Order: sequence, then C-alpha cells, then structure tokens
Amino acid sequence: MPSLVEVIGEALQHYWLSPFPLTVLAVCGASIGTLLYVFLTNARNAKLRVSLLTGLYALSIFFWVFIAVSLVLCVSQARMVAYARNGVPVAVGGLAESEKWLQKYVDLLAEFEGVGHVEVRMVDSEEPLAMAIGGTDRTILVSRGMVSLLERDEAETVIAHEVMHLKHHDAEFKVFSRVLSRILFFDPFSKFFDPAVHREREYLADEMGARSSGRPAALASALLKIASRGVPQKASWGLSILGPARGVFRRYPPLQERVNRLLLLSDLLGSRDVDGAKA
Repeated sequence: MPSLVEVIGEALQHYWLSPFPLTVLAVCGASIGTLLYVFLTNARNAKLRVSLLTGLYALSIFFWVFIAVSLVLCVSQARMVAYARNGVPVAVGGLAESEKWLQKYVDLLAEFEGVGHVEVRMVDSEEPLAMAIGGTDRTILVSRGMVSLLERDEAETVIAHEVMHLKHHDAEFKVFSRVLSRILFFDPFSKFFDPAVHREREYLADEMGARSSGRPAALASALLKIASRGVPQKASWGLSILGPARGVFRRYPPLQERVNRLLLLSDLLGSRDVDGAKA
C-alpha cells in the first residue's frame, strides 16, 4: 500500500497539472509581467509607479496565499485518500463475488447522474459505515457490517446518498471548509457556519439520493437501522453516515428530522404516482 508521503505526492501532481491552478498561475504570471514592464518603461511617472508597486504587492500576496492554501488542501485531501486506501482504522479491500452488485448499481446510478466512474471498495468492519471520497479517483467505501445489516433496497439508497455527495463535490467541500475554519480560527461565525452547511448538505444528499433511487422510505429505514447500532467508534466517525451529536456544532442533522423529511417525500412521491395513474 502507498505511504502517506506517496499519496501526498500523487495529490500534488494531480492538482498542479489540472486546469484551475495552471490558469491561476498563468494569469498571475502574465499580470506580474505586465505590471513590471509598465513599471520599468515609465521611470518618470511617480504616481503611476506607486500604483504599479501596490498592484505588484497585492498580486504577490495573492500568489503566495494561493500556493499555501493549495498545498494545505492537497495534503488534507491526500490524508483522506490515504485513510481510505491504507485502511486506517479499518482494512479496505475489493468486492467479493456476492458483493459485486454494489459496483453494478453504482455504475448505473453514476452514469445516470453524470458523475463519472466511481469505484466501490469494501471496508472490513462490522460497524455500518459508508463514505464518499472525491478527487480524481472517486471512491465509495461501504462496510460489510452495513451490507449485512440492511436489505438490498435500503443499501442501494445509502449508496445513492453517497453518490449525491460526489455529484455535489461534498467531499472536496469538506476538506476545504475544514482548512478554512482552521485558518479562520479567530472568527466565531465560522464555527457555526461550517457545521450548518454540512448539515444542509446531508439533507440535500438524503433528498437527492432518495429521489434518484425512488425509495425515500427505504433510506429512512436504513438510517433507523444504522442508528440502532449506536454511534460508531470515534476512529470511524469519518466513515459513518451518522455522526455524534454535539448541539449546534454537530455536522450531521438530527436523525428524527432526516427520517421525517424522507417519509414526507415518500408520501409526496406516492401521491404523485396515484394522481398520475388516475389521469
């Protein structure tokens, strides 16, 4: 298995060869070059030169802040990938023959939602766990404990929930928001804003996953079954579809509210089917 250093190197390579950072660096380089040229060719215009130096100073600050934030994001993302690949704290492996229906279902759902290829990997744990990992190699981790606990239609709705996280880039947002909240450690509003956004993204993944699978009640049932097993060990929180409750700072919405919303959506979709049949 690759070490954390190797995974970080891979993440840096993928990131810095992608269009976004190359475009930002190209624009910064072109802007700095243009400002320097104008500065050097206007030796007697003091007012203009002061403005140009101010612009160069601002661009240099932006450039180094962009480099620093990019490095932090790459390292944070690489740690998540290493967590998944190296099985910390649980071992991660391929799918057994009886589990390959998970990959087939994800392939169909990902193609329908326009997500691209998503690999399903099995977590060797008895706890009911599921997690979506973004980046260039999109992966959904599912534990054998979850597959054995849930009925097939319930497991499919949990998978659909994770696919929606990938579709909305929630995994990348999670890394970015955590880095940003640490940078803005002095800002009290970020301590409330960050978990609040995560809770709303969970609601959205619930709704979109339930709509995509067409079985909101099955996802509600799956959440209740997973919750009946209790909160997972602290080391596995990142892999759980449910999280520990910590008041306004919790990243997962209240279980009962999630279930109520899903059952309401189920009733709504059911009434539409009845109305359509009557028409």
